[in-house]
Amino acid sequence: MSEGNNNTKVYSRRDMLKTAGKAAVGVAAVAVIPSFLTGCDRKVELPSKEVLAYEYMPASTDAPAYPYPYQKLDIGTSMERGYAGYYNKGGCCRGVIDAVAGQLGDKAGYPWNQIPVDAFANGATGFGVGSLCGAIAGAATCIGLAIPPEDAAAVTAELFKWYTSTELPTYQPDVEVDALVSPSVNCLDSVGQFMEVSGYGMKDPERKARCAGLTADAAGKVVELINAYYNL
Repeated sequence: MSEGNNNTKVYSRRDMLKTAGKAAVGVAAVAVIPSFLTGCDRKVELPSKEVLAYEYMPASTDAPAYPYPYQKLDIGTSMERGYAGYYNKGGCCRGVIDAVAGQLGDKAGYPWNQIPVDAFANGATGFGVGSLCGAIAGAATCIGLAIPPEDAAAVTAELFKWYTSTELPTYQPDVEVDALVSPSVNCLDSVGQFMEVSGYGMKDPERKARCAGLTADAAGKVVELINAYYNL
């Protein structure tokens, strides 16, 4: 925060974020918003009654039941399809989605066969900015589709823990590359570490084979987790 020549207080964005960040965030929580944000000294109820009373359109009568009905998948088959999907479907995220949702679409039909694999094209290379690994994003999406919300977070946490505690890839049918434990679930860290250790570049076929293998591993792991959740 700084002072202007006319003694008017000037707040920086950092000051605003620090002040706003002190307010507790929660459903129906009451927070006191600084006067420079609201224009007056008063308590504001967040979220507002209008927000809580927002009217949504009723679900279509032909909407599929949620979570989507799941049937047991074979881990090995899912890994093989995930590896192939990396090359044939276009990257890690689509590879995992096809290995799980696509396979369920083939086996079980509706509603799994209504999921467009290409809708997950943007998951490649950590959504284009090296953030969450696309293979893990695809796997987490499958968890969200197959497992109720009250349990999906815990299963997803188990997936993330596996990713950051296991030497990957384990699935290497074509070429053997360094299997490493990723320091985080982010593509930038995972791929960056691999390239630093191996000396391969982003465009090298060995790097692509590594990510294809990781796609296979993620597909196999998420199938393992969902199978276990349903005791299959």
